[in-house]
Amino acid sequence: MRLIPLRAALALLLVAAQAAAAPTEISFARFFGSCEADYGNVTDPSQATGECGIITALVNKFNAAHRGDIVVRTQVVEHGSYYSQLGARIVGRDVPAVAILHSSALNDFVKRGLIAPLDQEFRAAGIDAGDFTPQAETAVTVDGQHYALPFDTHSWLWHVNVNLMRSAGLVRADGKPMLPNSPQQLLEQARRFKRVTGKPYFIWLTSNDPAFFPRTLLSMLRQQNGSLFPKDDFHIDLHSPAVRDTVTLLKTMYEEGLTSRGMDYGVALQGFAAGEGAVMVNGTWIIGDLLRQASQADSATYKGYTATPFPQLYAASAVWADNHVMVMLKGGTANAHSRAAAVSFLKFLYDEGGVWARTGQLPTRRSVIESAAFRQLPLRSEIATISRDGVALPIEVARQAIVGKTLGDALTAAIVYGADVDKTLAAAETSINRMLARDAQFNGGALRGAIAK
Repeated sequence: MRLIPLRAALALLLVAAQAAAAPTEISFARFFGSCEADYGNVTDPSQATGECGIITALVNKFNAAHRGDIVVRTQVVEHGSYYSQLGARIVGRDVPAVAILHSSALNDFVKRGLIAPLDQEFRAAGIDAGDFTPQAETAVTVDGQHYALPFDTHSWLWHVNVNLMRSAGLVRADGKPMLPNSPQQLLEQARRFKRVTGKPYFIWLTSNDPAFFPRTLLSMLRQQNGSLFPKDDFHIDLHSPAVRDTVTLLKTMYEEGLTSRGMDYGVALQGFAAGEGAVMVNGTWIIGDLLRQASQADSATYKGYTATPFPQLYAASAVWADNHVMVMLKGGTANAHSRAAAVSFLKFLYDEGGVWARTGQLPTRRSVIESAAFRQLPLRSEIATISRDGVALPIEVARQAIVGKTLGDALTAAIVYGADVDKTLAAAETSINRMLARDAQFNGGALRGAIAK
């Protein structure tokens, strides 16, 4: 009879020991696609390529280094549905420990009480916020506190076919393309290029890409020291002279055939590869792919590709930029152990910022931007200024995805389809301001209640 309690006690001790030995699991919600078949066992990020490959290898490296202690379980969500699924998970109390966001979406989560400041965790883990680049510091700071770890800076670039520019006599003696430094010079060069080559100067993403024109408008507007929100964070201004002049310039280039027509994202990439235009306005994230393309003898950019930040056409140097940031959502960790594990994962990602820069995105740490290892990567010295000159909508502006979509639809209607500029922009301004006014009255609803302590 005495053996039964003893055996039970031993069994309980065994279960307790096994539980104590089990690693702490944390979930990591991200996009960037799934590539487990290619990189599921890769623990050396230098052996991976592309955003999906490198982030997969980074997580594998962390798990290998913390085997038996911490396990990061990646939860991949398709990019287009990421935020809707994340919101649904928060409401359903299935909250990931660490989640990736765009900095343009960060304040929506902050003001609904879904995340808390991380300054204390940064100090404890040795994450030096003083090393953040100026652009990254702005991207994660709300009311003077850091609510996220900046993971990268991504931005607009001019991807240039130097071979075509040379054929139009638009290359300097050092072999670099001539870039305009004023709106007038931009028109002159674009017109010359088309006259000589018969091709449009620009490859634009004018089909199914409502972000293209708002990013371009913001870049050119901020170069004029203008703002889309000059009054406050609840009223967009689309009737200023700077906005009107910029839209008129873009419309003129489109109407004169200085830009491609009807190209979506994929078709634009194909068009640039085929030499259908000199300059493709697109993101930092395709540098690696275009460099590989330029190494192929059958490519129109063979030994003739470069990339540069958006040229300075006005008084100031500025270009649209956004960030991928890492946040810790409230309710995503069950106890102090899992929270500490999540913070250690953030510290790991902070330390590996130079590795992620191989994707074409810029690091968010000054020390990495200034390092020889980063500067030795192709074209990185040329685009490093984005860490200083990158601009975005004020982080306090709510619902930036909707703001951008509404503005993008209006700009496309005016520039591509010939709608009246003044009427179209006035209607977009009214729509956006009404939406922001409604949002200002929103108290967080179900999302706030879902994570209330």
